[in-house]
Amino acid sequence: MIGKIPLRLFTSVYPRTNKIYRYVRYYGPEGGHCNMAEVAFFENQIDSIPLKGKIIGTPGCWEQDGSREYTNLFDGDPYTSFNYIHPYGGWAGLDLDKPMKIEKIIYTPRNRDNFIRKGDFYECFYWKDKGWKSLGMQKADSDSLNYKIPEGSLLYLKNHTRGINERIFEYKNDNNQKFW
Repeated sequence: MIGKIPLRLFTSVYPRTNKIYRYVRYYGPEGGHCNMAEVAFFENQIDSIPLKGKIIGTPGCWEQDGSREYTNLFDGDPYTSFNYIHPYGGWAGLDLDKPMKIEKIIYTPRNRDNFIRKGDFYECFYWKDKGWKSLGMQKADSDSLNYKIPEGSLLYLKNHTRGINERIFEYKNDNNQKFW
């Protein structure tokens, strides 16, 4: 069960069950059109290669052109997605051919390519004395960046490789980003 908006491009969850399953799936929430980019199921928590199987699901995308079908959830590309034609009832899954234990699931929500992208160059700025001050440039080694930022700062993250949809933001007390 996904309970809140993920902070990363690839979010891992660990099911609390010892059951084995032949069929696994992502079922979209009511009103959500099943907006998901990637789902990967793993037999062990330390595995890095997802389980494979026959892709199954509910056909029909909002665009009605086949561009965002359920098969996109298993294409390995976090920038393609499933956008079900109806607001509820969409799902995509795998027939694993035999029952298997699932110890890890990694998922990526549908996105506009505005997460941190491995290999891209970023620069983080904070507002001080009526101007933006750089905290330095970094090449992303994963789907996250580490900057030491002054508490309570207004921030701006620039993607120098491909960025066009940049917005200022801040972190609130609960460590959630607030975009302006």
